Amino acid sequence: MAKRTMGAEEPLQSELESFSQAQSVAAQAVRYVANTQFNQAVLFFKDGSYLQFEHKGRDSRWTKASAGQTQADRTCRSMHYFRLNALHLQLYFEDGSDVEFTMDA
Repeated sequence: MAKRTMGAEEPLQSELESFSQAQSVAAQAVRYVANTQFNQAVLFFKDGSYLQFEHKGRDSRWTKASAGQTQADRTCRSMHYFRLNALHLQLYFEDGSDVEFTMDA
């Protein structure tokens, strides 16, 4: 059994902090679906939560998490902007990272 010291968790914590917000979201996402007009979409996560997106013009652009204190909620709070179109759903985060999701063929 490995001996544990006070500083033993520092490398792990440092490694976790090196993940961008986009990498963390990509690792937790399990499915992405969009409607045929590509103006509404849902991104599902491993914890069972989901994030809803709508972009129907300047007056109707929003993101909503299914519940608080979930991966969807954390993702929603860390997002700066999103793009939704026929090519992809692209999320931009406060740390400057981004990730895109495409529909399965």
